[in-house]
Amino acid sequence: MSQITTFRKILVANRGEIAIRVLRAASELKLQTVAVYTYEDRYSLHRYKADQSYQIGQEGDPLRPYLDIDEMLFIAKKCGVDAIHPGYGFLSENVDFARRCAEEGIVFIGPEPEAMKKVGDKISAKKLAGELNLPLIEGSRIALNDIRTALQEARRIGYPLMIKAASGGGGRGMRIVRNAEQLKTAFDAARNEALSAFGDDTVFFEKFIENPKHIEVQILGDQYGNLVHLFERDCSVQRRYQKVVEIAPSPNIGAKTREKLYDYALRLMKAVNYSCAGTVEFLVDQSENIYFIEV
Repeated sequence: MSQITTFRKILVANRGEIAIRVLRAASELKLQTVAVYTYEDRYSLHRYKADQSYQIGQEGDPLRPYLDIDEMLFIAKKCGVDAIHPGYGFLSENVDFARRCAEEGIVFIGPEPEAMKKVGDKISAKKLAGELNLPLIEGSRIALNDIRTALQEARRIGYPLMIKAASGGGGRGMRIVRNAEQLKTAFDAARNEALSAFGDDTVFFEKFIENPKHIEVQILGDQYGNLVHLFERDCSVQRRYQKVVEIAPSPNIGAKTREKLYDYALRLMKAVNYSCAGTVEFLVDQSENIYFIEV
């Protein structure tokens, strides 16, 4: 059985509002805090909300240093932190970072690396969901390493389709394409955006569903085998693939559909022994057909 771990000092491996929220919570828990910032973020408020702060990277490189695992761990060890909180985005879904933290004896505040490997990567998560008989949107079945392969796979799936980044989230690396000419332009743009945001340019395709509801089920697990859902919310109001309004409970879906959503979410996360807070995301079409999309 896992022992309860208490922290004395944490590093927040993020920036801006995300980092501020974590730092504020840590302060309320009376934890010592360490922030990191790039040269361009040297006046960012999150730097001044921490007990200690350190510059990462060099001038002219405003975002990539937040993906630098070696530098994050160097500062964490230098400061003697017990744990690293990645916030969301950047290194938060990076399996290698979670593993390196464990190797260095630093707690990664997030899911276990093996669970991240199985459900954090969208391609792996869809494969597992298929094995568990969760309903899926038709998508790419092979690695999209070049535009020629991408065009062939797009013809098989049929337009319109969605390009998505395999790593990360927050709408980065996403594009809707309705024909081959749009795909030729959007493919490299999506890969470059994914590489810049997550350090991984892997993308995949999904058939685009017009006007669905975007429903998310909140999951919470612990290290003692307990896993529960905290019901659902409707996140359909979005701008540039970023959620603007979240409504809970979700209006205008039937009771049977809700129960299916809860069952699918718990089934998936139990399969990987999930032990943290997580969100399982679905699309629900106008006929209330459910499609798993990501964790």
